[in-house]
Amino acid sequence: MGGVPTRPATRVMIVGDSISHGREGDWTWRYRIWEWFRRNDIPVVFVGPHKGTIPPPPEDSAARDGGYARDVDAEFLKDCYHFSWWGKQALQVRDEIGKQIATCKPDLCLVELGFNDMGWCVSDPRTTLENMQALVTEARLYNQALKFAIANVPQRTVIPGLGDLPARVNEYNKLLAQAVPQWSQPSSPVALVHLCENYLCKEGSYDGLHPGALGEYEIAQAFSRTLLSPAFSLANRSTQELHIPHPVPPRVLTTPKIIQAVASTPNSAGWSRLTVTWDAVYGAYSYDIRIQPGHDQIWWTWHPVQDRRYVLWCSPMDLPTSDWKAQVRATAGDHVTSNNSQVVNIIIGHE
Repeated sequence: MGGVPTRPATRVMIVGDSISHGREGDWTWRYRIWEWFRRNDIPVVFVGPHKGTIPPPPEDSAARDGGYARDVDAEFLKDCYHFSWWGKQALQVRDEIGKQIATCKPDLCLVELGFNDMGWCVSDPRTTLENMQALVTEARLYNQALKFAIANVPQRTVIPGLGDLPARVNEYNKLLAQAVPQWSQPSSPVALVHLCENYLCKEGSYDGLHPGALGEYEIAQAFSRTLLSPAFSLANRSTQELHIPHPVPPRVLTTPKIIQAVASTPNSAGWSRLTVTWDAVYGAYSYDIRIQPGHDQIWWTWHPVQDRRYVLWCSPMDLPTSDWKAQVRATAGDHVTSNNSQVVNIIIGHE
């Protein structure tokens, strides 16, 4: 007895930079588009040389990948391969793509690149476009039927000293929109993803560029709209674009616990070293610490720290005492913080 033939899974490779790579504890837009494929019964297999996000500092990126949000589907963790890494430029990937196409054998590439080329002043808009075209040309040498969904570049919030960046991004996005139809071939279609129009960094990012929980959905939604095109042979007439939930699930960080807060006895020059350490919080990008000197009840301003250790040298005029207090909190960008830790008194002379 014959059944309905099963459609072979499309091998998808996401090619990107930090926007696609993500940080430990992120869901990533790669996960959100994976959910969309699954929800619409579109069989896909994600391929690429990497599996995770960027680990927290101090990182050993050559040895391991960082994890995802705690509630991602366990099936995704078996299928989360990709070709994205922090800092990648179209200029670099142009020369690396051939090896990955030959090794991973994707049928479809979802490409999100170009910001670092222009944001780091590596290439001007026209050269960035040339590198993107070279990427497509090089990839086709290894698969003449390869399909591409190529995103334009988002407009990040203003960076001091890079006042002309918005104009460069606008010029590149205009050139890309004009060029993509010319790159497309019947056996190897290329379509534009309107990422810039759908992902507004001011609202959807955690730092003015990289996507937070909302931005991850917005980027995935932009790709889903493009993938509805018949040229990709993925969706049927009833398939809808990715839906963004309201409200978007919030990112939650656990409260850090201070391990030790100690101050050394003054050295020969009269200076004392204050050291505060705390346990790691999964998914934290960084931490904030504040100190309350014993001589008043006013807390110092929160001070950002990348690691789980804070060191402060105190002058002979303002040596710590046992009345000094410390408190920390975990952060994940500009808008997500944990609850404040318990207040801990400084221990003197035990460092």
